[in-house]
Amino acid sequence: MRAETAFSRISGGRAFEEVIDQITYAIRAGHYRTGDRLPRIEDLSQSLGVSKPTVVEALKMLTKAGVLSTKRGATGGITVQSADIPATLLGLSRDQRATLSDLLEARRAIEMRLALLAGERATEDDFRVLEEAVRLLKKSVDGEETSAVYTDQLFHYAMGRAARSQMLATYQHDVMEQLAIYFHDHPEMREDPRSGIRIHELTLEALHSRDPARITAVMEEHLATAENRAR
Repeated sequence: MRAETAFSRISGGRAFEEVIDQITYAIRAGHYRTGDRLPRIEDLSQSLGVSKPTVVEALKMLTKAGVLSTKRGATGGITVQSADIPATLLGLSRDQRATLSDLLEARRAIEMRLALLAGERATEDDFRVLEEAVRLLKKSVDGEETSAVYTDQLFHYAMGRAARSQMLATYQHDVMEQLAIYFHDHPEMREDPRSGIRIHELTLEALHSRDPARITAVMEEHLATAENRAR
């Protein structure tokens, strides 16, 4: 999914926080990767429906955190410096956080349906993105890339896009963002990255098969991993 679809107009009263939330979402979901350029400030302001000073202040905070870099001049712009967003910059516009049990319960309902829809609707381009996410997960385990939490979630975001259900993908993001914050605060609850590679490979194979029964079975195993650790 390209950049112009990554942002939507802000209607709430916490514009500054929501600008940061939308930019961090666009990066975490894979719309922008390290080295990619964001739209110009003027274009972001128009897409988000907020003032340019609000966008500038949000960009300053993300730059200070090492997420973005900015350069003036004809060859300059706003560039993604790191796709591994600090947990302190996630969910800033959210007033409340759900419990882990509620998050996992919601994740099961949402991701099971997204997986089945992805099995029906995924294109070859979608499968290439999913395969790339698995490759990046393997590299993160070897310490060559960014965190395994980010690359793990990159796969799920790609599956959500492949399902072609914007509403479900929005709910998915709400859950995954809160899970990323939770796992940052409770690292002992994180999945072993090496076992995570196996289950993501099995999930990809099941999606390729387009067999609902096979997809359901592997997603049961996939989702149960985190659920069992939470008991």
